Amino acid sequence: MSRIILIHKKMVTVVISHECKNYSDWRKVFDADEGNRLKAGFKSTGVYHSVDNPNKITILGEAPSVEAINGFMTNPALKEAMEKGGVIGMPDVKLLRKL
Repeated sequence: MSRIILIHKKMVTVVISHECKNYSDWRKVFDADEGNRLKAGFKSTGVYHSVDNPNKITILGEAPSVEAINGFMTNPALKEAMEKGGVIGMPDVKLLRKL
């Protein structure tokens, strides 16, 4: 099995959902925090909001490993960005592996 396939099998799909006070304010902070996501190896592949509430956000992305995304999610810089962006409560995070 080649190294590329081994790396691909470790990749995880990440689904993060949370509510924020104001989408426009949140988006500015999210866009400005791209460097922290890239440092952690987290690549956002899409940002969505609920059809019923534009302040309920879901982010889809990929990370190189469970350890990488866990490190990103526990980084104090992320907590600071979430507070600055007006995130309400704790995000719901799902880690998935493609079959």
